Amino acid sequence: MNQSATRSHSSDPTESSWRTTRGGSLLGSLCIAAQYHGLTLTIDQLIHDHSLLPDQVDWRSMPVIARASGLRASLSVFGWNDVLRLGNALPAVLRLANGYAMVVVRVEKNKRLPAIVLMDPLAGPDALIHIDEMRFKSSCTGDILLLKRDYELASDEQPFGLRAIAGKVLASKQIVRDLVITAFIMGILSISPIIFWRLLIDRVIYYKAMNTFVVLCLAIIVMTIVETVFTWLRRHFIQHLVRRVDAVLWRDIFRELLKLPVSFFERSQTGVITRDMFEVFKIRSFLTDNVFGTALDTLVLFIFLPIMFYFSAALTFMVLGICVVICGWILIMLPTLHVKAGRVFQAEGKKGAFLVETLQGIRTVKSLALDSRRQHQWDVLVARAAELRYDEASTTNLIATVMFPLERMLTSGVIAVAVYLAITSNEQVYIGALIGFIMFTMRVSAPLIELATAVQAYDEARTAVETIKALINQPKEKGRYEMALRLPIAGHVEFRSVRFTYPGSLSPALDDVSFVIPAGSIFGIMGRSGSGKTTVTRLLQMLHSEYQGVISVDGHSLTQIDIDHLRSSIGVVLQDNFLFSGTIASSIAETKPNATFEQIVKAARLAGAEDFIERLPDGYNTYIYEGSSNLSGGQRQRLAIARALINHPKVLILDEATSALDAESEAIVNANLMSIAQGRTVIIISHRLSSLVESHAIMVLERGRVYDIGAHKELLERCDIYSNLWHQQHRHLGLTHARIELASS
Repeated sequence: MNQSATRSHSSDPTESSWRTTRGGSLLGSLCIAAQYHGLTLTIDQLIHDHSLLPDQVDWRSMPVIARASGLRASLSVFGWNDVLRLGNALPAVLRLANGYAMVVVRVEKNKRLPAIVLMDPLAGPDALIHIDEMRFKSSCTGDILLLKRDYELASDEQPFGLRAIAGKVLASKQIVRDLVITAFIMGILSISPIIFWRLLIDRVIYYKAMNTFVVLCLAIIVMTIVETVFTWLRRHFIQHLVRRVDAVLWRDIFRELLKLPVSFFERSQTGVITRDMFEVFKIRSFLTDNVFGTALDTLVLFIFLPIMFYFSAALTFMVLGICVVICGWILIMLPTLHVKAGRVFQAEGKKGAFLVETLQGIRTVKSLALDSRRQHQWDVLVARAAELRYDEASTTNLIATVMFPLERMLTSGVIAVAVYLAITSNEQVYIGALIGFIMFTMRVSAPLIELATAVQAYDEARTAVETIKALINQPKEKGRYEMALRLPIAGHVEFRSVRFTYPGSLSPALDDVSFVIPAGSIFGIMGRSGSGKTTVTRLLQMLHSEYQGVISVDGHSLTQIDIDHLRSSIGVVLQDNFLFSGTIASSIAETKPNATFEQIVKAARLAGAEDFIERLPDGYNTYIYEGSSNLSGGQRQRLAIARALINHPKVLILDEATSALDAESEAIVNANLMSIAQGRTVIIISHRLSSLVESHAIMVLERGRVYDIGAHKELLERCDIYSNLWHQQHRHLGLTHARIELASS
């Protein structure tokens, strides 16, 4: 772990002159950590932006440089156990005893020998170092630089949360401004009915003033028209703002969901993911009914409360006191309600996941006669959810029951106290003033009570935000950053000492696998079940990035290539392919929406799908239903091959692609294989060795290791696994030849 202390003496402060210095190590570590937070920094950029010299960069200056670069930073001193508990705080920059730095990228909590994984900025992105407690204590100071992305409030890049939602709301500054102004004007206008009633009772009726009556009626008509206009404006602004925020929320949630690695979807239930996504409705409801409703209504408090105190301080304190009791009661019951609502949420999630799973596997349910069993399981889940929802409703009912008499006291109680004060006092009390105060009380108590109930709505919205956060604020797929390479791909593939273990597995799926596939060649992969054949292709597509070793395409590590560009250059046909609903033509052109009809037909012809498509009543316009229920397995497979070929990928992966085909269709695909392989690298995985005969090289895998690599004839002579399987699959040919010889004799 010791680094060279050689210092460059070049007068040009470029990245190359800093490469072996302590300052370069510190800045390089900062750049790597920033990349994990979605921020692209380079040493050259930091040197230029901050006018740095090698002697100016030390450990104490790192937080200042980090903050100026858009990161929140803090220095800490951690022991070994503290580092193991960093969790979501990673990556962090760790200072070594010699003054250099490395990046802590992850923690491996093996019970026997836990370790931390470091990335050396001076050795490249693929240089990972595993150190245990002993090496940590001997070579590290324990100094840690914790980093976090410092987002602006209105930034679209910040993680999902209440702050992000607030930023999206406030991004529409003009609408928010107009909405607040409208609400304030409506608060002022709402005084007019109260003044109208007071003057009508205390002035018009008492003095029988007809002229005043006419003026008041005309005034209240005008004020009502104006208030109606502003009421419409307020609703219009709220609807416009909620529509915009709602659309942005759904867009961002779906976008972030698609950035998650495939391993997340493989270990998560579809029903649970769907349930979590639709929690956004609670957020929208909270924005509509509470933030833009109740919160704006509370503006009238600043207008009404001073007037109420002018009428009667005692009665005003009584109103506020009852409102405080209502708020206190809701706050006391909120934790209990939160727990019960959480149980309902979990039960509904299990019910939804079970429903989606049953619908996805309905063919299996019908084939195995599992109807009654699934029905019984569904009934149990429904009963459990109903019981928990009833328990939650009982708590809500208790809250409402206690609130009911308190709300009545705000009207009837205040009137009674006001009458009592009028009777017992010697001062003259005007009936209009009393009615005006009661109307003020109703206008003030309504938003206060709504504000108290909004606490419950806020708790639900906060829970919904946390649920969506847990769903999408996870480590994204690597390869999604601005500086990633998007160079044309020729198809030269190389694996060097690749080791990969699936999460939760004890043994590696690939163990020290190395091989080279020249561009434009056909490469076959075979092996027993579980030997790691499919894992090779999954790693090549960057479906998993937590591997050791180096995987490169055209000499560039996969970690340097833009992940979307990489996958668009690779065509994949699996054993069981999913076709989206739509016409056959649109399904083939899925990866190339602008494909011409001639290109679609050519791809279908290469895949051996042209004949069956033309026999369909609507040909290429035949509609494919959800799940492709109106197509046979072989037809789906041929369409998947055509879909993979339409974009002219430089690398084509056929993973048991012909296993679902009948003999005729397989013969067509194999006959077209040389045409398909022209100008591209083809990787074929198949348990049918006849499909691999034309391969330039065939790799035999055994328990995650390379057992042998060679051409078909070479493997027949020297590889026992390959030759035994070949003879098993072609035993009938030997029997046929023996019978012919016997008959001829």
